[in-house]
Amino acid sequence: MRIIFMGTPQLAVPALEKLIESKHEIVAVVTQPDKESGRGRKVSFSPVKETALAAGLNILQPNSVRKDDVLDELEALQPDLFVVAAYAKLLPPRLLEMGKKGCINIHPSLLPKYRGAAPLRGPILNGDEFTGVTIMKMAEEFDAGDILLQKSFRMDPKETVTTLEPKVSQLGAEMLMEVIDQIEAGTVTAIQQDDSQATYYKQIDKEEGRIDFTRPAVEIERMARANDPWPSAFTTMDGKTFKIWLADAVDEDGDPGIVKFADKKSVLIGTGQGCLKPLEVQIEGKKRMTMEEFLRGRKIEQGYEFGK
Repeated sequence: MRIIFMGTPQLAVPALEKLIESKHEIVAVVTQPDKESGRGRKVSFSPVKETALAAGLNILQPNSVRKDDVLDELEALQPDLFVVAAYAKLLPPRLLEMGKKGCINIHPSLLPKYRGAAPLRGPILNGDEFTGVTIMKMAEEFDAGDILLQKSFRMDPKETVTTLEPKVSQLGAEMLMEVIDQIEAGTVTAIQQDDSQATYYKQIDKEEGRIDFTRPAVEIERMARANDPWPSAFTTMDGKTFKIWLADAVDEDGDPGIVKFADKKSVLIGTGQGCLKPLEVQIEGKKRMTMEEFLRGRKIEQGYEFGK
C-alpha cells in the first residue's frame, strides 16, 4: 500500500521504523516544522524527521495541514492509507477521507480513557494497574474514532512517563502492522467507542508541577511519576527549586510541607493525608540523586518547611 505517515516525537519513531522495514511504500512523511532552540537558536529536527532523513524518505513540514495547497499536494501522492502517531494536530475532514483505505491513529491509552494530548499521564495519576495502546480509525472529533485493535499490559508500580513511553511506542508499532495486514486483507473490524466513558488529559504547563502539600501523599507520589520527565514535581528549599522525582506515600500523619522525621538517610514530609518519603530528588544546580545521597551533603532538620 501507498502510505503517508504523520508524526513528530520519539513516541512515533518505532511505528515509522516498522513501516520502513515493511513491504509498503511510504510516499511521504509529514512532521512538524523544525524548531530553533538554545542561545544560538540552533535548528533541531524532530525524531521522526531524523528517521525519515536516514531512510531517504519524502518529508513534508507544513505549518498547517488544513490549507488547500497542502491538501492538494498530499492528494497528488494518491495515498491508500494515512498512519498518524503523535502528530498532535486536529486533521481536516478532507484529509481523513483522502486515503482509499482511510486514516488510522496509534493512541497510547485504552480509549475511550485518556483522550487528549497527554494520555501517558492519566493512568499514572489515577493509579491504574493496566494501560495499553489503541489503534483507531480517525474521526473529526479528537480521539473519538472507532477502535480497530486494543491491547493492554500491567504497569510497573513505579512507572513514570519516561519508562512508559518506550513500552507503548513499541507495542503500538507492532499493533500497527497487525492492523495494516487486516486492512489489506479486508478482515479488520471496527468497534465504536463509548463516549460516556471518555476522559481527557490536556497538555499541562510548568506551574502544574508545583507540589501542593495539602493534597494526599499518594496523589503527590503519582504526580511525581506522571511529571517525569516534564515538568517534574517541584517545591522550594531555601529559595531554590527542589524536585522530587520519585517518592513513597507513607501512612503517617504530618503537617503539610513540614518535615516530620529526618535522619541521615531519609525524611518524611507531611501532607494533607499521610507523609511523603522522597526517594529521588534534585536541587537546583545539581544532578538527580537518591535522597540518601542528597542528605550526605545537606542536613534537613525535623520541623523544616518546604515551599516557603
